[in-house]
Amino acid sequence: MKRSVEMEKKREEERVKKAEMARLKAERARAYEEPEWAKVEDDVAEDVAEEEEEGVRKNELYCVACGKKFKSDKQWKNHEQSKKHKDKVAELREAFGEEDQDNEDDDEDADDNNDNGGGDADGFVSADEVEKLKEQFEGVEIQTEEKGDE
Repeated sequence: MKRSVEMEKKREEERVKKAEMARLKAERARAYEEPEWAKVEDDVAEDVAEEEEEGVRKNELYCVACGKKFKSDKQWKNHEQSKKHKDKVAELREAFGEEDQDNEDDDEDADDNNDNGGGDADGFVSADEVEKLKEQFEGVEIQTEEKGDE
């Protein structure tokens, strides 16, 4: 019995000692000041972050029709083959076809000054071009029809 009381005292002393060590460690961490040679200037850190973000954005693939981003070529290829994507592209073609028809009726020279918005021949669009397209088509909504069993 005397032995268990002694063991209990030791455990309690160890708990108190551990708590004190943790408190001291936290206090040292709060008081830590980064050495001058290790400090990074704020504008340099921002530049590095912007460069990294820009690099990521250039490697991103974006489907303008569906509004989705893809990180790999394989994801993009699979998306291009999907039924949803093909339906959206068909809807956009119809919408642009109708719009072009209306524009041609109003002005016969509309095709001479028309810019297709950039992009590669294979359908890839950079993140910068996406931003330009978003600005160009701001406020335009694509209406979808619900397809049901008839």
